[in-house]
Amino acid sequence: MNKFFARSIKSRSPYLYIFLGFLGLILAGCGLLCLPFATTNGISFIDALFVSTSAVCITGLSPVVLSTTFTAFGKVVIALLIQLGGLGFVTVAMFIFSLLGIKLGISDKFLIQETLGSAPHLDVKKLILRVILISAIAETIGFLLNLIAFSATFSGGELVAVSAFHAISAFNNAGFDIIGANSLIDYSGNILLLLNTSLLTIVGGLGFIVINDIFTNRRWKKFCVHTKIVLTVTPALLLLGTLGFYFSEWEKIDILNAFFMSAMTRTCGFASQNLGEWNNASLCLANFLMFVGAAPASTGGGSKCTTLFVILVALIAYVKGKPPVAYYRRFSQATVFRALLIILLSGGLVFVAGTVICALQPDLLSIHVITETVSAFATVGLSAGITSSLTAASKAILCFVMFMGRIGLLTAILIFRKRWNRNDDDSIRYVQAEILIG
Repeated sequence: MNKFFARSIKSRSPYLYIFLGFLGLILAGCGLLCLPFATTNGISFIDALFVSTSAVCITGLSPVVLSTTFTAFGKVVIALLIQLGGLGFVTVAMFIFSLLGIKLGISDKFLIQETLGSAPHLDVKKLILRVILISAIAETIGFLLNLIAFSATFSGGELVAVSAFHAISAFNNAGFDIIGANSLIDYSGNILLLLNTSLLTIVGGLGFIVINDIFTNRRWKKFCVHTKIVLTVTPALLLLGTLGFYFSEWEKIDILNAFFMSAMTRTCGFASQNLGEWNNASLCLANFLMFVGAAPASTGGGSKCTTLFVILVALIAYVKGKPPVAYYRRFSQATVFRALLIILLSGGLVFVAGTVICALQPDLLSIHVITETVSAFATVGLSAGITSSLTAASKAILCFVMFMGRIGLLTAILIFRKRWNRNDDDSIRYVQAEILIG
C-alpha cells in the first residue's frame, strides 16, 4: 500500500504541486484574516478571500482599506503572504527542505527550473539561497530609504512598520500599502519615495535569474540571451509608458510621476495618480503595459516581456522569410508556439472575465472593468476605483483571474499532462495538412 501511494505521488505532475501550493497559501491566509483579532470590525469571507488571493498572487487589489480594516496582526499576515507569494511557494518549500537536509528529487529540481527559470546545470540549492539573499538585500535597502521618505509623516514604531511593509510590497510587486485609501496619491511630490518604490519594483520585475546573471558575469557579452532580452525590453517599455502617460495626460502629470506610473504598470500597482480621472488613451496604454508585465521568474506578473519580444522577432522574421533570430541565437518553434499560446490564453481569459463582469454590473464603465480585469490577471493592482463597488460574484471572478495569472495558464493546463517529464515522440510523423489561414 505504501509503495502504491509513493508511486502515485511520483507519477503526479509537478505542476499540480504549484497549483495546490498557492491554493493552500490563499486558503490559509483567508482563514487567518477571518480571525476576530485580525480586523478592527470584522470582514466578510469573500473580502478576506479576495485580499488573501491578492496578497499571495502579489496583485494589490483590495475591496477594503488595509490601514483601517486590519489590525497589526492582520497587516503582518498580509506582509507574510506577499513575501511568500513573491518568492513563490516552490522556492520557499525547497529552501526549507535544504535547511532540513532533505534531498531534492528530479521532480523537485524540475519545479525549481519551472519557477525560477534556471538552467539544468545550475546548483539548485545555491540558486535558492541567492534568491533569498537578493530579496533580503533589496528589501533592506528599500526599508532604510523608506524610513527617510516617510519620516515627515510617521514616527516611532509606525514609521518602522509602514517603511518595512512598503519595501516588501514594492520589491514583490504587490502594490499593497497601509497608509490610507489613496495609495501614494498624497505622496506624488515625494521624490525619494517615488524613486525608491520605482527602483524596487523594477529590480523585482527583472527576475532573479537576470539579477544573478548581472552580478555573476557583469559584462553584456557574457550575459545569457534571456538577460539581454529582459534588459532590452524593460527600458523600452519604461520609456514608452513614461512618454505616453506624460503626453496623454498633458498638464495633469509631471515627468517624474509619468515615470513612476510607467514603472508601476510593470507590475506593482501603487498609484500616485487617480486612474479614474485618466482618459481612455492613457488607460489603454496602461492596460497594454500591464498585460505585457515583467520578466519571467520575477516577482512581477503579466504575459511577460520576453513573450512579447519572441512574438515580435518571429513576426519580423516571417515577413522577411527568415528564421527568428536574436543575439545570434535562433528561437525554436516550441518557443514561438509557447509565446503565441500564452498570449492567446491570456487574452482569452481577460476578455471572457471582463465580459462577464460587464454583464453582471452594467452600471460600470467597460474601460474601467477591462482595466480592473487586466490588472488582476497581470497581478498589478492598479484600479480605476471600482474594486469596492464590485459584487461578490465579480470579486470571485477576479480571484480566479488573479490565481490563474499568478500560477500561469500554461501551468494550469500542464497539470493534466501525464508525460510531464518527456518530450513528444518524434518517431511518429503524420502527413502534413495544408489549411487555409486568414
